[in-house]
Amino acid sequence: MKISIKWLKDYVSFQLPAEKLAHKLTMAGLEVEKIEDAGDDVILEMEVTPNRPDCLNFQGIARELSAVLDKPLKLPKVKKLLYPKTRCDIEIADQKDCGRYIGTVLEPVQVKASPDWIGTRLSALGGRLINNVVDITNFCLLETGQPLHAFDYDKLIGGKIVVRRAKAGEKIVTLDGVERALDPSVLVIADAQRPVAIAGIMGGLATEVTNQTRKILLESAYFDPVLIRRASRLLGLKSDSSYRFERGVDFATVEAGAARAVSLILTEAGGGVVARRDVNPGRVRAQGKSVTVSLMEINELLGSELTVAKCRTILKKLNFRVSAGGPGVLKVVAPSVRADIKDPVDVIEEIARVVGYDNLPLTLPLVRAQNVPPQPEYPFAHKLRDIFIGQGYNETVSYSLLSQGSLDKSGLSGLPVVRVKNPLSLDQEVMRPSLFPSLLGIVRSNIHRGQKDNKIFEIGKIYLGQAEYKMLAVMGSGTRDKDWRALHNRAWDFYDLKGALDQMFARLGLTAVVYEACEDPFFKKGTGASIRAGKTALGRVGEVDRGLLQQWDIKHRAVFYAQCDFEALYKLASKKPSFKKFSEFPGVTRDISLAVKEDVSFQKVKEVILKQGGALLEDVAFLEEYRGEKIQPGYKGFIFSIVYRSSLKTLTEEDISIAHGDIAQALIDQLGVVMR
Repeated sequence: MKISIKWLKDYVSFQLPAEKLAHKLTMAGLEVEKIEDAGDDVILEMEVTPNRPDCLNFQGIARELSAVLDKPLKLPKVKKLLYPKTRCDIEIADQKDCGRYIGTVLEPVQVKASPDWIGTRLSALGGRLINNVVDITNFCLLETGQPLHAFDYDKLIGGKIVVRRAKAGEKIVTLDGVERALDPSVLVIADAQRPVAIAGIMGGLATEVTNQTRKILLESAYFDPVLIRRASRLLGLKSDSSYRFERGVDFATVEAGAARAVSLILTEAGGGVVARRDVNPGRVRAQGKSVTVSLMEINELLGSELTVAKCRTILKKLNFRVSAGGPGVLKVVAPSVRADIKDPVDVIEEIARVVGYDNLPLTLPLVRAQNVPPQPEYPFAHKLRDIFIGQGYNETVSYSLLSQGSLDKSGLSGLPVVRVKNPLSLDQEVMRPSLFPSLLGIVRSNIHRGQKDNKIFEIGKIYLGQAEYKMLAVMGSGTRDKDWRALHNRAWDFYDLKGALDQMFARLGLTAVVYEACEDPFFKKGTGASIRAGKTALGRVGEVDRGLLQQWDIKHRAVFYAQCDFEALYKLASKKPSFKKFSEFPGVTRDISLAVKEDVSFQKVKEVILKQGGALLEDVAFLEEYRGEKIQPGYKGFIFSIVYRSSLKTLTEEDISIAHGDIAQALIDQLGVVMR
């Protein structure tokens, strides 16, 4: 918002240089962003926060400055008029849309150029001069904060005003010469047949005031801020009026703004008031709620030594009602336009603003020691980070909010989600029910920017319905880390990700982790596996379905993903790692080659080996899977490497043969395998 210092002096007398004035206003919470010379005037460009609609006008700024400088406030005196008993024909379809409407008819007016004192003030702020009537409505908007509009009364069909929603298919040509299509979500001002203005935003060209106009209807109203904001966005149309209506004008200013404009029109354009109607004159916004604040609270929070009298004076200058609430206690009621004043700290902030933040003493707050209970999950999360960073993974931190589109692309549209009622953007519509879209979006972004090799993980929360869970997610794509021992780089596969998870389980002391084949919509058919430890489900791992990758515009790439339950890992992990003594005797490795039925999984074979191996079995590792001519139909070939070791002696060939034979026989008996 732009403020003319010359115009501001009409309400408050001061002799401060522009820079010092700007500093004073900024320290009072009204930030001045720019100072411009305009001939014999200086223009301040200010940033007014959304909670201060009372400062979107010169009188509001003048009231603030009066309190800051401790100078008297000089508001223009408006002579009280005796209005005729003749009433305008005004109809409001829904009082929720329009809380108050004052229509004043004046004739005969002489429409001409504005007087210099009005033209100079509007021109200094970059305003376009039109004629005295229209310029007066713009002048009063800037002076009082109340948007006004003047209609050529003779152009209103039926001589009436109807405040209603637009009908489907209706159109209007606004004052900027653009034809705009309307719908029932838009509030309009209509005559007996058609819309003549978009309520609170812009008037229509058909009823504009010109030099031929002799009779006008002056509108001053209160419209629903939400309705005006939605219509402004829908139509892509903003104006000085909509800017103020969106933030909420004061009910009391509806009448004050109309009275000021009528007075100026009678003075500058002549004529007289021939009809008037005030719809809902008794509907005035209630004063703010009563807030009680003590002098001790004020001085403790500000580190100041203010008196009750000083605080009372400041608040009264800001138009607050102040009364005694007891010794050293103030009972404060904010003006109707200050709906943001709700608690004692809000009142204290008003006092601090007027005193000036730079004038408050520099004091350190009293900080009392607090007993913060230990959070054992924090070091555990750090341990997980160390495990994956040590394996060359990069940690990501993504937003907890997602778009509905990203859920649809990930096949998650059926999950219960928490929706945001007023999302800031389409990318922040829902709370994420999985970490999968977050990590996949990062991988896609990296690939599109030329980073094709990705090893990432994230520890974060997901939200399923009304419940939230902490999860660990890991994702990889591209080629493995370069190895000087390898002749060629190898593409990432399932076992690379599984190996990273196995490393984590080993570091956490989880030895009985089982992978079981499962079908999951996330994963390519035949590649998904669920992970459990005993009866506790830990998560799942697999290759991301190619159809989902295409939805995310990831082409010609294999992506692997794992997601684990953080809480389950924390509960099962060994809190105190124990040391196991190394055997001083050598180990012996024997391979075992099997032909197993197609429905027998690797896990089942491994479980039988581990169970039958006894005390001599140290490790079992999968080496190879074979399918081909040497394997009979309905079977597949597995090769396992088994390590035997004793902690008591060096194993003999006979010891190894007995143990190896027992394992082979158990596999034949329990799984029907064929030894190769």
